[in-house]
Amino acid sequence: MKRKNEPVGACERRVARRLAELREAAGLTLEEVGAASGLSKSYLSRVENLKTAINISSLERLSEIFVVPVATFFEQEGDERFCFTRSGGGKPVRLRGRKGVNIRLLAHPMDKRMMEPFEVDVHTTEADAPMQSHEGEEFFQVVAGSCDFHYGTVVHRLRQGDSVYFDASKPHKVAPVDKRPCRLLAVVTSRDFSFHGKLTKLLNE
Repeated sequence: MKRKNEPVGACERRVARRLAELREAAGLTLEEVGAASGLSKSYLSRVENLKTAINISSLERLSEIFVVPVATFFEQEGDERFCFTRSGGGKPVRLRGRKGVNIRLLAHPMDKRMMEPFEVDVHTTEADAPMQSHEGEEFFQVVAGSCDFHYGTVVHRLRQGDSVYFDASKPHKVAPVDKRPCRLLAVVTSRDFSFHGKLTKLLNE
């Protein structure tokens, strides 16, 4: 237990930050991490809030949960770039307002990333949603179901396993087929690697 007013060390801050990043990326609560690791929710909360230090044996348990080396918790900024997201994890948001689409951001804890990967629930968007364009390039692959991919004046029917890679500066959108479920993996990059920095604006439109 840290003493009152005792300075927080850089190593403790790094471990706390990495724990929170890994947990949020996996979409897990403190209680869920505690149940999986055998560590209490209150203990994990104290670690994340810099109220107590964590020992190596506990970090070993957590590294097994998040499938990362123990060293990941001690990496400084600029060290190995790593972001692990479990199936069904990621940050759920709605892209492009009321007529937008539900997506899950798959790498949101990582700063200064060169790509923005996310999973799209195509069936949650409106069929008459407007086409969009932005700088850079984009990749789609249908994970489940089927959808219509509008690219300029052409419409392509995409089915499970199909993929497209395209210039995102040309107007485009995906649309559901009779509101049937469809999920696709999307990866966006920009020529100046800034699309992820503009994503907040898109989410608030």
